[in-house]
Amino acid sequence: METPKIERMTDLARGTQASRGGLDLATADPRQAIRRAKLHSLFVRHIRLAIIVSSTLAIAFVGIIAFFDPFKRIPANISVGHVGLQGSRVTMTAPKMSGRRPNGQPFELTGVSGIQDILKPSVVQLIGVNAKIGMDDSTTSKITAQSGIYDSNKNKIWLKGKVRIINNGGYDIHMPSAIVDIKSSALVSKEPVLVYLNGGRVAADHMIIGDNGHKISFDGEVDSVVDSSITVAQGESGASPTETPR
Repeated sequence: METPKIERMTDLARGTQASRGGLDLATADPRQAIRRAKLHSLFVRHIRLAIIVSSTLAIAFVGIIAFFDPFKRIPANISVGHVGLQGSRVTMTAPKMSGRRPNGQPFELTGVSGIQDILKPSVVQLIGVNAKIGMDDSTTSKITAQSGIYDSNKNKIWLKGKVRIINNGGYDIHMPSAIVDIKSSALVSKEPVLVYLNGGRVAADHMIIGDNGHKISFDGEVDSVVDSSITVAQGESGASPTETPR
């Protein structure tokens, strides 16, 4: 009769220990629990803030791209072979600008490659410039240069590096740099120029072409040679203005 009683006491002891174990878990340090709850709430708030900021930035970025739309901001008279985007700059291969001057004569401006800043959509930087401009007298001037900057708003091109203008009416001009107004055919070179004509040659420090190509002015030190043996074809030698004896 004593054995069952011992078993019940053992069971009671185990139950008491289990109850104590449960009370220990339930009565953990309340300050630590509060601290963990606060950290969790802070973490959740930061996550929500990060999501809101990221979403706002993404929407703003899409809006900026839609506003600038770099590829659509290329001037209408420009055609290109391939277009890429590097930051705020649009890169182009084989850009070509074409149109008509006020006199109805066509003009065409091409480059091996080009760069356009989306903040200045009317300006295109060109490498390897090749242009054709119809003149008032129905002749055509062919222009080549190592580089150039074309502004479609001003209808001007700034040329630099072995600039050469050949006109089938009878002249070949060499210069380091020049500014050409496509609309009026005006040209300004503030650096030495060398002009080959059929029957002569002119070297000067500066040159201005105006009045739709009908007037040419030389400035600074000017050296002219009249010789029937000199022809426009001699300009093919590509001599620099500074290399020509004065």
